[in-house]
Amino acid sequence: MAPATRLWLAFSAVGAGLIHLAVGAGAPFPLSALLVVFGIAELGWGVATLYAGRLVLTRVTLGAALVPVAVWAATATLGSGLGVAAASIGLPLFPMFVASLFNVFLAISLAVIARKVASGKPVLASVAQPAGWKFMTALILGGVIFSGLTTPALAATNAGLHATPHGSHSIPALEFLDGGGHQDH
Repeated sequence: MAPATRLWLAFSAVGAGLIHLAVGAGAPFPLSALLVVFGIAELGWGVATLYAGRLVLTRVTLGAALVPVAVWAATATLGSGLGVAAASIGLPLFPMFVASLFNVFLAISLAVIARKVASGKPVLASVAQPAGWKFMTALILGGVIFSGLTTPALAATNAGLHATPHGSHSIPALEFLDGGGHQDH
């Protein structure tokens, strides 16, 4: 497998994990617990894959990648199926869609890799180091794509909606510096 593919899979897992953690922060209790567990698992897998330089727990991840998508689909269609009143579920559509997109990408990619392994086709063409410009292009493109999807999704979560806007932070002890200056004396 190309190092760029492994990198994109890790980016996908980290993006989905961050979104699930942010959505879980504002979700009702049963869903909150599930989303936080999913988020921690996805972040852990993404970091472990980046650290190890290879895919870790591929079969487990293949099966687990679609569980958050199934939970969201069940919650959206069944309403109170998880013991939560239908009116209070309110999982945000865009963040959950982006996280589900990441999880489906992860599951499909891992399924293709597992199928190649099962059929005896070589997944690693060679153990050569990644080609400089190709790898750098894939790294930058992956970073732009995944951060470009993750950032607006995080902003659309409950936590993102209540975040302090950029540029509005102030330090109360230094506010006297903003007014007047020497001309007011």
